[in-house]
Amino acid sequence: MKRGLQWPIGVAAVLALTVAANIYVAMRANDDPSVSIESDYYQKAVRFDADQALQRRSDRLGWKLSLNATRTSNAETAVNAALVDSAGAPVRGAVVRFSARAVARGNAVFTATATETGDQYLAALPMARAGLWDIHVEALRGGERFIAVQRLDLPDVK
Repeated sequence: MKRGLQWPIGVAAVLALTVAANIYVAMRANDDPSVSIESDYYQKAVRFDADQALQRRSDRLGWKLSLNATRTSNAETAVNAALVDSAGAPVRGAVVRFSARAVARGNAVFTATATETGDQYLAALPMARAGLWDIHVEALRGGERFIAVQRLDLPDVK
């Protein structure tokens, strides 16, 4: 190799290594499962007033939600909801949908439609991770629509 080319080759190698290291760091930063991105955030902002009105209509129904979850295996959790109306009577005949999102891993959302079992609604969701979960509940009965969010703490399976 010519004596005068060592210096430019060394500089080029250091620059290439720097670019490769930056690409690696950027890929690792974008692959973090604990970072969640709100999908279509602009539309959520546009719908803000309508969503607040829906929440007020839901609150006026006076329905109360009691929610619990039981780990049935390492890969599945049974989510159980009891709904009562403003008089304390069980809400029957509703279509109840669950949407679960782990607080620590917000990009993964699991949804299920519950089946009515007596006075309660039950669904199995693939909530394998222990920890805090936000459960969004939507119940439809006739022209009534109830929405609520509750946070549950799922323990490890023993």
